[in-house]
Amino acid sequence: MTAFRMLLVTGGFPLRSETFIRDHVAGLLEAGVDLTILSLHAGDDSTWVADEERLGVPSRIRRARIDSPLLQRIIGLPWRWAAHACRSPAIACRLCSPSQGWRGPSGVLLEAASALGARGLPHAYDRIHAEFGPSGVVAAKLRRAGCITGPLSCAFYGYDATRAIMQSGPGFYSELFEDADMLLPNSEFLASTLKAAGAPARKVIVHRLGVETSRFRPVGGRSAGAGPWHATAIGRFVPKKGFGTLLRALALAGPSAPTLTLIGDGPLGPELRALATALGVAERVRFAGWLSRDAVLAELGASDALIAPSETAEDGDVEGMPVVVIEAMACGLPVIGTDHSGIPEIVRDGVNGLIVAERDPAALAVAMERMADPLLRHSFGRRSREIAGMELDHVALMGRLLCMLRGQR
Repeated sequence: MTAFRMLLVTGGFPLRSETFIRDHVAGLLEAGVDLTILSLHAGDDSTWVADEERLGVPSRIRRARIDSPLLQRIIGLPWRWAAHACRSPAIACRLCSPSQGWRGPSGVLLEAASALGARGLPHAYDRIHAEFGPSGVVAAKLRRAGCITGPLSCAFYGYDATRAIMQSGPGFYSELFEDADMLLPNSEFLASTLKAAGAPARKVIVHRLGVETSRFRPVGGRSAGAGPWHATAIGRFVPKKGFGTLLRALALAGPSAPTLTLIGDGPLGPELRALATALGVAERVRFAGWLSRDAVLAELGASDALIAPSETAEDGDVEGMPVVVIEAMACGLPVIGTDHSGIPEIVRDGVNGLIVAERDPAALAVAMERMADPLLRHSFGRRSREIAGMELDHVALMGRLLCMLRGQR
């Protein structure tokens, strides 16, 4: 039986902040998919776990670096065009045609096509799947140029359904919406946003991210214990994560405030460290930096709750469904989250956590005071684990995704 041939189009791969894409890659390879990964940008993580090495993930990557300087792309354009023209003059012309928008004559599409190689044009796949909307735009244009063939689908995770449309205009996804047979937002919130932007409702299917719940163990009796409690927050230090609001809430919560570990780093790192000092909470906050996945799980195991204070950034950037929330729930942790994007769809207020308004440090401080109750944490944590097992198991969701990608809805 011929293996199912699939092209996965990503932005950068691998990225520290997008472990869910690595999980998708591993799941597809475990299922026997003949996978090629087209990485449009450079990744930021060169380390591989044992399972990825065993599955041969590094050898599956074709790097395009479409964000290389314009002059560099233009200089290389004649050679790349000639290589493709020798195989198919029509495809080579379409790849750099002005009809493709700026991506054609600027050499972006030729960069991507060259990563796949000129031999074997057109490259035929049983499925072309893009992770994030902008990658889907590039995939659609490569497909229209005839460089790749096969049914097209695209997953949406947050900014790509909000900020990208705000900044690029409502027509940004017109070709993708027309050409794709499936659009897979990871929350109902993002689904409604895509429909409002013109996505045909029949093509929009909510498909959530998940984690392998069998690999997570409840954190034990810590949440039932007495005394000071400890919270963890995880993510890139960027505006949409709301960590500035979190530090201000910590300063307002008084004796009920937890100690806090902030895992991650990013552009706002110096600002957040200075803010913690200015607010007088620096002694309560540990900036842990980026940690390995195993180390993150150890930190969650030493915590009483996860706090996810996400908020809409000024440029319109939003979360989709933060994977760290799902991981914390799989560990049996209660969650304090905000009424932001898809978070309330899995963190159910008064059931497995508390939901507060965005950018409201006073409300977040009150939630911290409530979460100081060990019995409440224990009850919420138990329900978190149940919801994760029933609705957010990666193995079950991966099976569903593979069926959809094969056209077996």
